[in-house]
Amino acid sequence: MADRKIFSFSLEGIEAAIDRLDRLERDLDRRIDETLTRLALKVIADAKKLAPIDSGDLESALVIGDVKRTIAGMYIDLGTSPEVDDYAVVQHEGFRKTKDGKLVQLTPGEKTISKGPYNGYMPGKKFLENALKMNERLILEELSKILEG
Repeated sequence: MADRKIFSFSLEGIEAAIDRLDRLERDLDRRIDETLTRLALKVIADAKKLAPIDSGDLESALVIGDVKRTIAGMYIDLGTSPEVDDYAVVQHEGFRKTKDGKLVQLTPGEKTISKGPYNGYMPGKKFLENALKMNERLILEELSKILEG
């Protein structure tokens, strides 16, 4: 008769391990939430410095949302408040369409030009996109720290 090796295991401590994993998950979620919020606030602060100044107050309409969690991950919305979305899109893209379908290119006015360059970008069109670009490395570094640690 051949020797048979018996495989056995114990479930002792599995509840403690599950509790520990649950705590680690909650801590990771909290750190991601805090980091996404802090980074979004930084992007919005930079976007305000790059936003054009016209007759409205586009700067004060730049906002962030709450961190949301989906099955695919976590994210945070940032941009403008809904009541100024149409105006903000025109200002961000730097052109508008007239009623007869012609495109009118917007140029920065005196107030916008007087803001001067910020971190290598001029205020005006693409203010939110440029704020994201200038923070891209920081965002990747900060999120990597959380996921690696």
